[in-house]
Amino acid sequence: MRSGQGLILMSASKKRTQALFRRIARVVAPPPKLTVSEWADEYRKLSSEASAEPGQWRTDRAPYQREIMDALNDDETETIVVMSSAQVGKTEIILNSVGYYMHQDPSPIMAVQPTLEMAQAFSKDRLSPMCRDSPELKKRMAGSKARDSGNTVLHKTFPGGHITMAGANSPASLASRPIRIVVLDEVDRYPVSAGTEGDPVTLVTKRSTTFHNRKRLMVSTPTIKGASRIESAYDSSSMEQWCLPCPSCGEHQPLAWSQIVFDGAQMACRECGCIHGEQEWKAGSGRWIARKENRKVRGFHLNELASPWKRWETIIEEFKEANAGGPETLKAWVNTSMGESWEEKGEQLDENSLYNRREMYHADVPDGVKVLTAAVDTQDNRFEVEVQGWGAGHESWRIEYRVIYGDLKQPQVWKDLDEYLQRTWTDAEGRRFRIATTCMDSGGHFTNEVYKFCKAREGRRIFAIRGDSPGDGTYLPLIAGTSDNNRYRATVIRLGVDEGKSKVTSALTLPLADEDGNRVPGCCHFPLTTPERNRGYEKQYFEGLTAERKEKRVRKGVPYYVWVKVKVRNEPFDLAVYNRAAIEILQPNLDAPLPPIIPVGTAPAPAMPQQRQRRRGTTSSI
Repeated sequence: MRSGQGLILMSASKKRTQALFRRIARVVAPPPKLTVSEWADEYRKLSSEASAEPGQWRTDRAPYQREIMDALNDDETETIVVMSSAQVGKTEIILNSVGYYMHQDPSPIMAVQPTLEMAQAFSKDRLSPMCRDSPELKKRMAGSKARDSGNTVLHKTFPGGHITMAGANSPASLASRPIRIVVLDEVDRYPVSAGTEGDPVTLVTKRSTTFHNRKRLMVSTPTIKGASRIESAYDSSSMEQWCLPCPSCGEHQPLAWSQIVFDGAQMACRECGCIHGEQEWKAGSGRWIARKENRKVRGFHLNELASPWKRWETIIEEFKEANAGGPETLKAWVNTSMGESWEEKGEQLDENSLYNRREMYHADVPDGVKVLTAAVDTQDNRFEVEVQGWGAGHESWRIEYRVIYGDLKQPQVWKDLDEYLQRTWTDAEGRRFRIATTCMDSGGHFTNEVYKFCKAREGRRIFAIRGDSPGDGTYLPLIAGTSDNNRYRATVIRLGVDEGKSKVTSALTLPLADEDGNRVPGCCHFPLTTPERNRGYEKQYFEGLTAERKEKRVRKGVPYYVWVKVKVRNEPFDLAVYNRAAIEILQPNLDAPLPPIIPVGTAPAPAMPQQRQRRRGTTSSI
């Protein structure tokens, strides 16, 4: 009996020991090897603040993403290039890739954004929510939250690796440590050089040379042909396109804008010519088709036509709006909807052509104007001021160019400027307009005086501006930010003047009317000088308006564009940029009709005592 009981006890103990070892094995065993897309389908959770579809990730929602992500698992592939439009989930591809390497294959990772500020936003708004809401990532990050862990917004550690967020404009953030996994986001927005260190893409890539299994993921919306990093990388890759089968003949083909039929939001097959709707096309099984053989560098091109989050009807309507809005809006549509680069026409503005298209105005404010803006350039002995009218589609009318002379150290010239900016302007029907927004240059020798002047008049939307032109191809939007860090706490608006100059130049190249005689949205009008009135638009003005041109430069093999002065005086060109900024700051509804004119004595009695009867000559305001 005792012998039998001992055997039973030994057997039970052995079973408990085996069960314990099995549990330990499950805990310490590495997770099963998955591809990036399989990992995302298993472990990735979408956060409510970062996704319109929170919850479990499903690659089948956008099946074109699978091959892009899984290319990272191909031992032959070192670089993955994604040239794409917006609304196709390219940021989610980046996040899934980062999450995979944090969980499945811990490595040193660097994610580079165009600027250090954007890197911080990426960390806070996208990476942190993913790590918080995806349980496996949360567990790996939990042990790194100690005060002495060294974790910051821009640097996070996890077992077996770390991730650093860097800005392409910050050489210090790029020169940190050896990196195996390099993620480069929106590379077309990178500066030509990170400080004086050189091309940021090259700098980061060098950090991975010691790893035999290095990977580089490069993602961006393209910008200008000939100066687009992502297009250059794509052209050197396998050049793959997402192709769907024709519902009629079965021929796989890219979703091409040239084949889109506006009526019914359909697409024609390039082989058989049959026309089918969006749902019919997208019901087919798509695949990536390469135009070149290149396993080491795989490139993928996507446009919004493939997106499950953007209907073709919407894309068509946005194209119509962009096409009606002029070259700059069409350029943005080509970049962000088609994922294609924009080819600059390179027109040299001709001062004589612009001078000769001046026209007669029959009132202070011509027909079509909805709102007025003003721009002020500050010189040592004068203010140069231009008033500009704006209408539907950003069609514009120069109203007056005025030079106000005086000693800027004395109060009189500032008083004269203030009075000028307060005057009213009248159209042919009697409507009265005031200047809705003014942008005033704060550069030069009178910066504090400008701040003081503008601070006291911010209620009239008179703002100090400071132009910023990096001069190295770095993209800045026209309205690039605001600050009040000055003695007077005045709002100072930072302008990306290169973008502003591009917008102004594009508008100046537009004809006044199309072949059918219809007004062209975005075109520019200039008043003719008459014996009764000189509004300031003489030869000298047009020389200044055409005083700069865009030229291509190459720095350490990286092409970019800069604006170069070709004439001495460029104040009219600068003021055109400031006026463009003013209308973008204001953001009025330029498609809204003007208020009707109600002559005195014809309006009905007011329904309420506090309502006052309008007098002739309503004032346009925003």
